[in-house]
Amino acid sequence: MQSNQPIEVNGQPIASGKFPLVCTPLVGRTHLALLAELALVLPKKPDVLEWRVDFFQHIGDTAAVIAAAAAIKNEASGIPLLFTRRSTIEGGEQIPLSEAEVIALYRAVCDSKTIDLIDYEMANDTANIAQVRAAAKSNGIKLVLSFHNFSYTPGLETLADKFLRADQLGADVAKVAVMPRDLDDVLTLLSATRQASKQLRI
Repeated sequence: MQSNQPIEVNGQPIASGKFPLVCTPLVGRTHLALLAELALVLPKKPDVLEWRVDFFQHIGDTAAVIAAAAAIKNEASGIPLLFTRRSTIEGGEQIPLSEAEVIALYRAVCDSKTIDLIDYEMANDTANIAQVRAAAKSNGIKLVLSFHNFSYTPGLETLADKFLRADQLGADVAKVAVMPRDLDDVLTLLSATRQASKQLRI
């Protein structure tokens, strides 16, 4: 299989298919803070913007979330927007929503078409993953299934299994984020990523 497969949005590869891509997170807690942060980020020309909505103090207000996503999208000058609620289990902020409410928010944001990609952890219940996948697919949004371990770097076999699992669960993009403690850990992550890019369809 082809390696280094470009991530496509609206039928076009992000950043004309260059590799690697630079993704910049937005973590403002209010609408105005997000736009101020965005104004500082845009001159640096990132390839992807990631809105970490778990930092947003109005996450419980779906209309406010959609309005903020639309504002980011409007100012982003065509830079793809990745929408992420990171769970506390994998390093995210505490939020006042149940998982069912998160799924409902994801569905509404996908339906609004104000985003290009959406992130959901592959450790979640498979039924919930299926709901997010369906909401994304029906709106032409790419699904990123992710795994995070900020304590250490798991072994090559474990990382390879995570990439394979994302593929099996219907992801468009698999994401693995780990904590390397030495150069061997870095090489393990790179080897796992390289192996997955050669073997998987995503």
